[in-house]
Amino acid sequence: MYGYEWTDEYGIFRLTVNAKLQKEIRPVFKEELDFFKMYEHWDYPDTDAPLLWAEGVRRYVLNGECVAEAKGGGFYTRPTVVYNTDKRLQLQPVDINRLYEVNKNLMKSLEQKAISFIREQHDKYKSERYSFVCAFSGGKDSIVLLDLCAKALAPNEFCVIFSDTGMELSDTYTAVKRAKEHWPELHFYTAKCHLKATESWDEFGPPGRRMRWCCAVHKSVPTILKLREITGKYNAKAVVFDGVRAEESARRAKYDEVSEGAKNISQVNVSAIHKWNTAELYCYILHEGILLNDAYRLGLFRVGCMVCPLSSDWWDGIANDHYRTEMQPLLSRVERYARNTKVETEVVKYIEDGGWKARMGGRGLPNGGNRINEQIQNNTIEFTISGSTQNWLECAPILGTITEFDGSTGTQKISGTNFVFRVSKKADELYVSYKPFSKMDRFVISHLRGIANKVAYCKGCKACMVQCPTGAFTIQPNGKIFVRESLCTHCSNCLTFSEKSCMLAKSLSTTGGNSMDMKGMNPYQHFGFRQPWLEHYMSDGTECFSQGVLGNRQYEALKVWLREANLLVVNKDKTMEQTALFKKLEQFGPYNPFTWAIIWANLAYNSVISHWYCLNTEPGETYEKADLVTMIGENYSKSTRENAITALAETLRLSPIGSALNQGIPIELSKNTYSYYRDGWTTPDAVALLYSLYLYAEHTGRYAFTLTELIRVHDTPDAPGVSPADIYGLDNKKLRECIQGLALTFPEYIRVSFINDLDNIVLENKHTSLDILDLAEV
Repeated sequence: MYGYEWTDEYGIFRLTVNAKLQKEIRPVFKEELDFFKMYEHWDYPDTDAPLLWAEGVRRYVLNGECVAEAKGGGFYTRPTVVYNTDKRLQLQPVDINRLYEVNKNLMKSLEQKAISFIREQHDKYKSERYSFVCAFSGGKDSIVLLDLCAKALAPNEFCVIFSDTGMELSDTYTAVKRAKEHWPELHFYTAKCHLKATESWDEFGPPGRRMRWCCAVHKSVPTILKLREITGKYNAKAVVFDGVRAEESARRAKYDEVSEGAKNISQVNVSAIHKWNTAELYCYILHEGILLNDAYRLGLFRVGCMVCPLSSDWWDGIANDHYRTEMQPLLSRVERYARNTKVETEVVKYIEDGGWKARMGGRGLPNGGNRINEQIQNNTIEFTISGSTQNWLECAPILGTITEFDGSTGTQKISGTNFVFRVSKKADELYVSYKPFSKMDRFVISHLRGIANKVAYCKGCKACMVQCPTGAFTIQPNGKIFVRESLCTHCSNCLTFSEKSCMLAKSLSTTGGNSMDMKGMNPYQHFGFRQPWLEHYMSDGTECFSQGVLGNRQYEALKVWLREANLLVVNKDKTMEQTALFKKLEQFGPYNPFTWAIIWANLAYNSVISHWYCLNTEPGETYEKADLVTMIGENYSKSTRENAITALAETLRLSPIGSALNQGIPIELSKNTYSYYRDGWTTPDAVALLYSLYLYAEHTGRYAFTLTELIRVHDTPDAPGVSPADIYGLDNKKLRECIQGLALTFPEYIRVSFINDLDNIVLENKHTSLDILDLAEV
């Protein structure tokens, strides 16, 4: 919430609204200094108090001066320290009482606001029969949160749930034990997955930055199940006080302090310290004298799972040195995966560089690969499933009632339509078919594919089970799916909660099969759509292609981008014409973000790589080029994938699409090397959004649809329409709010009905997407 500035007193900073410093800061203890043998350079006492501070994790700071900086690190390499002074520094304990005294007024205000906020939320939801939980991880954030909850609420007003992932550091378990001793009057519970961590890693493979199955399987799901156990209610409504903070990531900065249904339909998340930063956290912890996980004393700035795809090389280097034995079971699985994907001489570097963290599919895993072959022929959709793990007839009722079945052939009513299906098995292969295909909409097709994925892969991780609002979907003790048909409302939550409808299918399948067709992804000769090129075209029209301002290959790439943006038509005789859309946009010019918002909407439909990017990247996530290349899969050559991503990345970097529309804000990692942060369009232009809705109508042939359809179309990559949410990176709440705003602003063009279970959107079919552009102000 506040920045900080250094005072003249040893190790003392002052919190202030006007401070220029906003970096993460952490205390540095003797244990960390000893680890790096800093006693060879500096003198310091044997004390439990902090001796100095570190900014941005690695920069050791003494009264505002960076006196040393750590470099490098990895699972097999200890970080090294570079000293910025030849002086033999005489370190001394930071006066914790003085630190608090300097910041007392602000800290007291922060504390009281947090306590009042917790109390207010408790009183608000208590009348609605909610249970109250303090989420506890053993880390600094949850320690502060727990102390605040203990001050705000009576012991019988909430419980504490520790999510034991089975991948915690030993010091975390010690911290939990100490917390129970520190607050003996509180009710502590432990939520733990029914699978051991080593078992789930063997089934799923190592988690990746974009494949974080572990968070659901080992944290979210066990917590929800524990809540049900504690309350004795399946639909237990709970307020979960969590330690999420905006400073931790750009994504978390967007979270609301109170989020209803964000993680589970019956759960409210309350982030009481959302605006606190680490300076405030440590000021509070050190002054209050509450326990601190010993892992922080070693130099770790965050405490989490021992082997994590989101960890830094700093974390890996320190953790594997101190906790080597306990980390080995999981690290050995990373090493095994690396040996299956790289030659032996490259394994160590691959792991050190974090290459394993980019894993996106089942290649390199013993049980990885596609298990489903799909064919559509003779008005029938057919699935051939190899090595099925579930019974089709036990899973199929998710979609609708099976009205007839004679042992191999039956009839199932799905979304009001009767479909004839056949099920047979020969050796290790299961054959399933449904017809008539002509009566299936894209949701029925998508859901049938989801059932196929569950039947092919599911091992009972329970991630989908907790999505069921009625208790109809269950996982039996033997890991088999069972659907209580009398309770099932066919809401499809258990299918739409995750890509491929099954977390294990997503983790193990490889690109191909039902995935998006990426043919034609690279017609750009690795050149992106640059803003100066659009200016060149707008200034000189089709004559620009004969002026020699650009190279021949650049002009060819520009033609492709313009065609896909629907700004240029190239006739069979190679003559060229400007389109009606171009003539509409010309008045706005090449620098106006509105122009590029319309261009991006058209590229989402007509450019293979842009379409793929819209559907496969998430708002709030950062992607490096290597991540995107890997995410496409290996059905296409590496050079093809790299060239396509190079063109896309250049478009994000050299046009307003990246930074103005926030579809891929470039972050320079080193010279000519960038990562791209997809923030999502924070303030979408109303006309551009309405234009994208009319594009959706024109591509689907329907001017009436639902908000639910726009949300779910994301999971059907071969659907004819692309949701504005996917085009512009909007979350469901933002999309709903924006569409409601459109109906108020442009009632002659759009009507909505978002009441109770209705979420209808109706556009006027007498208008076209081109007409919508006339609403924009030049």
